[in-house]
Amino acid sequence: MNPSNLLSKSFKYFLLFAFLCLPVFPQSVSENYSLDSLNFLFISDFGGQGGKIQREVAAQLGKIASIEKTKFVITGGDNYHQNGISDAHDSRWQTEYEEIYSSASLMVPWYASLGNHDYLGSPDAEIMYSQISNRWKMPARYYTHVEKINDTSEALFVHIDTSPFITEYRRNDSLYNVLGQDTHSQLHWIDSVLAYSHASWKIVIGHHPIYSSVENHGNNKELIDSVLPLLQKYNVRIYLCGHEHFLQYLVHGNTNFFVCGGGALSRPVSQRDDVIFGVGSPGFMSMTLTSETARTVYFDEKGNNLFSTTIHLH
Repeated sequence: MNPSNLLSKSFKYFLLFAFLCLPVFPQSVSENYSLDSLNFLFISDFGGQGGKIQREVAAQLGKIASIEKTKFVITGGDNYHQNGISDAHDSRWQTEYEEIYSSASLMVPWYASLGNHDYLGSPDAEIMYSQISNRWKMPARYYTHVEKINDTSEALFVHIDTSPFITEYRRNDSLYNVLGQDTHSQLHWIDSVLAYSHASWKIVIGHHPIYSSVENHGNNKELIDSVLPLLQKYNVRIYLCGHEHFLQYLVHGNTNFFVCGGGALSRPVSQRDDVIFGVGSPGFMSMTLTSETARTVYFDEKGNNLFSTTIHLH
């Protein structure tokens, strides 16, 4: 055989071998990452006391964060289920948070929100932990942060505190201790931060859904009456929440409502005409922002892509 032909054939085999050895990522994951975008993960109701589902979701959270070059994690509350947490120095911070979300890719800022179970403990303990942890970020019960998408655009994230709006909790204040929170002041604050911002994307995070389809809770009248008009007034395209232990996507008007409360457990989900996607599954959400689009993927505790959608800003 001609040596040059042998060399050519060997080179072809080498190229084939090299191609087959390339790492393969799910298309829905790898296509999300770009230097001209911002990726973050959203998880809610993840206070699972270190249980099996919480650990499984945490493992997949770390894998996706590594692939997508996640810049930060957002929580939707119920960071500690049952009776919340009472102390910023409680050992449960280690056993139920630090030791579970331990992947190197998750050593990024965690911007946390409060849920109703957090109110059964001490919300102030979770705020104080921000002074102890390098990654836990909760400067107040409601707050904002601005994140750069690229050289020309940014996103405003508005974390609101929804529990004080809920009539049931106000009637049971001896349990929830919400009456000391001034909802009128919070609404004025929400109005002002949305009005002042010139960010391309305005994203609001609350624990309770405004719209959801489920047998026991469903749409939240208090938030529809108080918070929703502000989202509409300032053209907020995305509302992230948990509380319901399932994954669900709904659209009302110009606002996309993402329910993602499967961080540690799940419950059955109900279907109705306004539900585009819904499944009773543990899981979390990935969102990648560009100056014009927001691509969202729901993942389950096994890392399966359950649903994806892309929202266009204009």
